[in-house]
Amino acid sequence: MTTTAINITHVDNELYIVATPSSARASSELFHYMSGFGANMNVVIVPQHVLPPGKYTLSFIGINWGGPAKFTITMTTNGVTTPVPATAGSTVGVVWTANMAITV
Repeated sequence: MTTTAINITHVDNELYIVATPSSARASSELFHYMSGFGANMNVVIVPQHVLPPGKYTLSFIGINWGGPAKFTITMTTNGVTTPVPATAGSTVGVVWTANMAITV
């Protein structure tokens, strides 16, 4: 099962996506973005364009600066697009983390 797209459409306030290879070697930062005030966006990351072939764990880290946080992300794997479950709080600091396995 190959992941061909990571689509980010909302970040309030800050999101990191880090890819760690199954070989347990150094991780790669795929994405870091800061936004607020409910602004929408549309960023598509194609893993094959930035990572060598292999198995990875994607770590999502959502940070809130205050007020309600929101993160909207989907991943397309074998032609099927599914949401990355993102629960977020309203406290300041890291409010959400998730790990998802992918194959490039």
